[in-house]
Amino acid sequence: MPARAGDPHPPQLNVTFLAEPAPLVQDGATRLYYEMVITNFANTSYYLDAVEATAGGTKTKFDGQALAQMIRLLGGSGKQADQLDRMIEGGRAVIVFLELDLGKSKAPGTIEHSLRVLDDHHEPHDIAIAPLPVSAEASIVVAPPLRGEWIAGDSASNRPDAAHRRAVLIDGGHAWLAQRFAIDWVQYQSVDGKRTTWKGPEDRNESYFCYDQPIYSVAAGKVVDMSDGMAENVPHSGKYVVAIDFNNAAGNHIVVEIAQHRYVLYAHMRPGTVQVKVGDQIGVGQIVGRVGNTGSSAEPHLHMHIDDQPSFLGGNGVPYAFTSGDASGPVDANVSSPTALYFGPIGPQRPFVNDYPAENALVTFR
Repeated sequence: MPARAGDPHPPQLNVTFLAEPAPLVQDGATRLYYEMVITNFANTSYYLDAVEATAGGTKTKFDGQALAQMIRLLGGSGKQADQLDRMIEGGRAVIVFLELDLGKSKAPGTIEHSLRVLDDHHEPHDIAIAPLPVSAEASIVVAPPLRGEWIAGDSASNRPDAAHRRAVLIDGGHAWLAQRFAIDWVQYQSVDGKRTTWKGPEDRNESYFCYDQPIYSVAAGKVVDMSDGMAENVPHSGKYVVAIDFNNAAGNHIVVEIAQHRYVLYAHMRPGTVQVKVGDQIGVGQIVGRVGNTGSSAEPHLHMHIDDQPSFLGGNGVPYAFTSGDASGPVDANVSSPTALYFGPIGPQRPFVNDYPAENALVTFR
């Protein structure tokens, strides 16, 4: 006799995950950033009431407005959901962007999830998901890519406006999130009592404090891709000098293989400053180029991330940590803005070792 279903009317929702989560040590705490995809195979709607995640001794429940802000409807406008938008209509799918803060605890081997949904008759259903394996691989530790004081712009967070965190793209029939742990490095100063990234004409790249700063190799490895010669964008103009596509979004850039299935991308370099070519073996601390404003870039900055494929956009972003420096806690900022950037209050810096910076933290590298 066949086994009976625990729920006589099980919700016709299929739950998958973009990638196996891997632990990140960020601002001294262990965190897991990963993405759940929920697809409705029915012709009726379900309301996502709550998501629970249990990671070792840490149980986290997401509901209400907090859950709504973690959801993105596939094919939607790209805006975060409000309370009413937690409805998953028939034939539609959503991504839930999850962040688990485990504090000083180590990541467990698996995460258990349960969903509470309401059907079209407002009847509740609880869905238990098979345990999700967690990667046992530790973050790769790399040297600083820059020197001096920098803002770790749009570093990993679960803010609804986190651009890198939500940049899911399709290539080769696969959904990728290469920029999961990407950082846009910028510099700021106080000008007329306001924190800003430039002084002088806003539409000149030379006005920006980080422009033309040297970029240093974070690890030894082999150059597997590079591009130079793309002209620079006019800052905050709302336009790019070339039409942006998958192949040129990184602008002038290099990709370096630093370990098996580990590639570092340095993007948006100033034209004519890329110092290496494909096939070169480079060492830690070697200057590889200079900060610029090319490709998909609104103002001068260094975009850097590590993923498992030699591609800017078509790979799975993996955690990493920097060897040492000083860093503040999280800072309220809109570093992904296409116009002038905003920076909130910045707290004191503390020394760190083998850590990844908090969202928009002020970081000093030596």
